[in-house]
Amino acid sequence: MDLTLDGVGTRLGGRWVVDGVDATPPTGALTGLLGPNGAGKTTLLRMIAGLVGPESGAVLVEGENIQTIPRRTRAQRIALLEQESTSSVPLTVREVVALGRIPYRTLWGNDPDGAAVDRALVSARAEHLADRAWWSLSGGERQRVQIARALAQDPDLLLLDEPTNHLDVSAQLSLLAFVRDLGTTTVAALHDLNLAAAFCEHVLVLKDGRLAAAGHPLEVLTPDLLKAVYSVEADVLSNPRTGRPVIAFHEPEQPEHP
Repeated sequence: MDLTLDGVGTRLGGRWVVDGVDATPPTGALTGLLGPNGAGKTTLLRMIAGLVGPESGAVLVEGENIQTIPRRTRAQRIALLEQESTSSVPLTVREVVALGRIPYRTLWGNDPDGAAVDRALVSARAEHLADRAWWSLSGGERQRVQIARALAQDPDLLLLDEPTNHLDVSAQLSLLAFVRDLGTTTVAALHDLNLAAAFCEHVLVLKDGRLAAAGHPLEVLTPDLLKAVYSVEADVLSNPRTGRPVIAFHEPEQPEHP
């Protein structure tokens, strides 16, 4: 799906939390949405999903304003996975994944594509979890099931808010490699800059709601950019296996005592 952010902005509590963002994430690739806490990442994701209307500019999908697309159609074309909250709901994994089919159900509650849930479980490599209770899953298993729920929507655009939170290193690497290889236009808010550098084809860097930089991680994640946006000193090295950037942060200098 082609996605264009055309000068989008919105206020919360009278403050511009997203302010005039222009960007065109590449189609069919993983774009990392980066920035410090409070930079506007979650709000921008919700604007792209059509859940928050912009006060300025427009979110365009395939050239069409997201706000003019009927809600049911949006739910079929766009999947948003927000930050997970702990839940003990008495559902099986299959039932959780089936929630992704709600936008397609008929008035009688039937799903015209009865195999969609099974396909999504297989695609997310979660079919072995299908009969497990949702509450019994580990954090990594839950994230994979949530991805399966999103895939069950058969979306053209996938939006992820901190998908690697609370996952161990192996689960983080596995999840982002899986998302990268989907071939679906994906925008993921990420805190870990090295994960973004390793897996994203494109990054958008926000500071105070404004777009500070956009492009390939090799071009964008420079020491000067990191200092300007995150107020940190860092060296940007090259991964000897992949050539991707590896960021080595410096310990803050301590003030000298007289």
